Amino acid sequence: MRRIKIAATVLAVSMLAGVFAGCSKTANISTEKFTKICEKMGLEEFEIDGEMPKPRDVEKGYYIAADGDEAEELIGPQFRHGIDDIASLIGIVDFIDPDDVESVGFAARVDGYKDLKRADPKELEDLEVDGAVAFQMTLDDNYSEDIMSYFTELLDKYDISTDDLSDKEFYSSPKEGYLRLHINVADFAEMVIDNDNLDEYAELTLNEDMEDLLSGLTGDIALSVEVNGANVLVVAGFSLNRDADTLKDFIKRFGVAYDPLKLPMNETVAETAVEEAGLAINAYVITNIASGDIIDDGGDVDIDGGSVDVDINGDSGFKVGISMPTQDLMRWYQDGSNLKEQLEENGYTVDLQYAGNTINTQVAQIENMINSGCKILVIAAIDGSSLTTVLEEAAAKGVKVIAYDRLIMATECVDYYVSFDNYTVGVLQATYIINALDIENNRGPFNIELTAGDPSDFNARLFYNGAYDVLSPYIASGQIKVVSGQTAFEDVATSGWKTDQAKARAENIISSYYSDGTDIDAWLCSNDSTAWGVIQALESRNYKGTYPIITGQDCDLVNVKSIIAGKQAMSVFKDTRTLVDQTAKMVMQIAEGEVVDVNDNSTHNNGVKTVPSYLCSPIFVDENNYKTILVDSGYYSETDFI
Repeated sequence: MRRIKIAATVLAVSMLAGVFAGCSKTANISTEKFTKICEKMGLEEFEIDGEMPKPRDVEKGYYIAADGDEAEELIGPQFRHGIDDIASLIGIVDFIDPDDVESVGFAARVDGYKDLKRADPKELEDLEVDGAVAFQMTLDDNYSEDIMSYFTELLDKYDISTDDLSDKEFYSSPKEGYLRLHINVADFAEMVIDNDNLDEYAELTLNEDMEDLLSGLTGDIALSVEVNGANVLVVAGFSLNRDADTLKDFIKRFGVAYDPLKLPMNETVAETAVEEAGLAINAYVITNIASGDIIDDGGDVDIDGGSVDVDINGDSGFKVGISMPTQDLMRWYQDGSNLKEQLEENGYTVDLQYAGNTINTQVAQIENMINSGCKILVIAAIDGSSLTTVLEEAAAKGVKVIAYDRLIMATECVDYYVSFDNYTVGVLQATYIINALDIENNRGPFNIELTAGDPSDFNARLFYNGAYDVLSPYIASGQIKVVSGQTAFEDVATSGWKTDQAKARAENIISSYYSDGTDIDAWLCSNDSTAWGVIQALESRNYKGTYPIITGQDCDLVNVKSIIAGKQAMSVFKDTRTLVDQTAKMVMQIAEGEVVDVNDNSTHNNGVKTVPSYLCSPIFVDENNYKTILVDSGYYSETDFI
């Protein structure tokens, strides 16, 4: 799949429709003038640095302006940016030498984009959106004849004679040329409805619901291409169910010689568009194109061939499934919602499900995601060994799988793993205990108990191994004593990371070994839910000894409150915003066919394969730094702790 930016895809609609428009002479818009125009329009300059603009940049409006060597780089085919996409669509890069490029400018704004990206293609009656782009290029040679010849050939490709266009729609000479387009969405929709050959061209049955949808749409699409010697100016835009204010503003500000919106829709060209492109401008296509996606999931849009094969019952956008274990823990709830929001901001369709910590529910939800057309799955497994069969179904359909923070075990059908350095999590917890006890200066012995995580969670063993590797020399020397004698992972594990199970085991240990007032100096807990169980057990058993140093992980709100209250000493903070950002990046890299970022190709073997992984770095939070790490960073607000 190739994700084409909104600027380029507005032009793609024009190409698909086969209806063209342009303007007469254009002034030489220098980089300085282009910049001033954009600033007066309230657009913000976008610093490229190899990055692509995000949807939020399109919503508020942005521009790029460059000259000299930077302009050559922007227009070159090696730089995959919206500028290059536009240049490709209008044929410029085919015959322009980048060395001839003196300046380039690009601007875009889409008012209502946030609503558009979440739009249901079958329910657009209330959607209001209006957007436009501008593209300017100054060359050091005259390319007018070459550019206009390209458009003449393109018209011929659609069996459209230039004789079918008025002198306001098309003009070409060795020194200048223009091309204009105006599509009235309502009029074009009526032509689509009246077409008798939809099944042949679009493989879609035009039922009454579809007719109602199309007949309810209003708006405009317009394109202006001006070529004057060494100068090129393109302004394109659209509106849906609202006035084209943004488009009109772009047309006026950038000095388009003739407003293409004033042109009537050319009936001959529009009829050709319906026949050649089928439903070139139905609700499904216009939603995908305007939101920056020309996709091959549920439909195949071929710009060059002018054909559209669309399933109106499919979902708009490249679809991603997110399967989280539970929404009862704030950590998982936030991870799921934050990842969904970030992907949707980048034009993806997202199916987010929480499984209530029930394995069968998670399996069923993943099956539904596969069958509903998800091309990528992000899965935080409840039981890492329970997904073998359902992931075989995913692999059979070419679905890529990212294991999220919990490695999926015993299957070849997991492509990537994204998590934190989980061995280091345990090291941080145990080191905190060693330092808090000042064990290097006190011989002890110190009494300690251990509570680990779910035995089916690959990470649980990493947490425990990291901690035990730090503690074991002190246990061997007698400076640390595990009074209960329970040190094997299988003995200290907590099924499902469940608080009530951690509490029950802790209550049994307290009653059996500490009821006489013996101190518990520290209690290593692998995460916050098990730490909360230990805290409850200490209270329910009326523990009378010195309050232990209790570790945790995840910085759940209730546990941070316990840290502030002095009941829990620390919690390892794995800033899941970092994890979400990295996961979103990996999803988009997979979707784009790019190389996926990994930084570990040797550590995480799931019993069948070593899974390529990206590991983020954890830190710890205690009463001394929680404000800096959690509040100042915006993860929590101060009022959350009231």
